[in-house]
Amino acid sequence: MVIGFKKRFINPILAKTKKHTIRDDSHNRWKAGMKMHMSTGVRTKQYNQFNEETCKSIQEIEIIRTSDYLNEIIVKIDGRILNQDEVQQLAWNDGFDNLIDFWIWFHNGFKGKIIHWTNLKY
Repeated sequence: MVIGFKKRFINPILAKTKKHTIRDDSHNRWKAGMKMHMSTGVRTKQYNQFNEETCKSIQEIEIIRTSDYLNEIIVKIDGRILNQDEVQQLAWNDGFDNLIDFWIWFHNGFKGKIIHWTNLKY
């Protein structure tokens, strides 16, 4: 299945530092074993498939904003609350340079899935 990425994530994916992606998957489309056609410019003339992987596993993720302060955000994976070091590692593994960029990206909170193409699990 085609999965779109911002261009900023091409190099981390190809360098294998981005190990998963966090997505809304309200229709439960993603399953282990599915081919992932990693692309930019999806549904445009600039479409570019830059990589292909296989989905290894899916995990539930919830990011809960508890106040206006960035350090007061709770991250749960499969119902387990991550500590600050684990959240930092999650941000790096998702292709972010630092935790602040991760918080800004998900500043309103989020509920969805982590789609893994490596054997990593949290």
